[in-house]
Amino acid sequence: MRWRMLAICSPENRQVVESAITAWSLEVCWCPTLLNARRGLRRGNHALVLCDAELPDGTYQDVIKLLAPELDQIRVIVLSESPSEDCYHQAIGMGAFDVISTPCGRTDVQWIIMQALQSHPATAGRRKPEPREDPRSLAFA
Repeated sequence: MRWRMLAICSPENRQVVESAITAWSLEVCWCPTLLNARRGLRRGNHALVLCDAELPDGTYQDVIKLLAPELDQIRVIVLSESPSEDCYHQAIGMGAFDVISTPCGRTDVQWIIMQALQSHPATAGRRKPEPREDPRSLAFA
């Protein structure tokens, strides 16, 4: 199965995320703003949505509200600068899969994305795929 991810994030976070998933067969649509991401969010064909907590034109809460009808089929990961305990609980309570504190390392991003995809309903009852051997990937070391 080829996974699709929609990422709404800053150039700094994009750089870390790209380095984390470079060797994975993950199709990514990069968007700098919520406005740019709306069409992809409405289509609902992504297994994973990764977004900054604060966007130039909205917040992660807006993203989760747009995805509310499909949250059982989509994993949302929020990237937040110094998230408070309240922010974490609010994001999880709204349906986010996890919150990653930024700046983050590539192994943190790899681990959370791997966990999100392994818990996705499309993998239920199926054998989990073996990771590809890649010396650049620390998540499988």
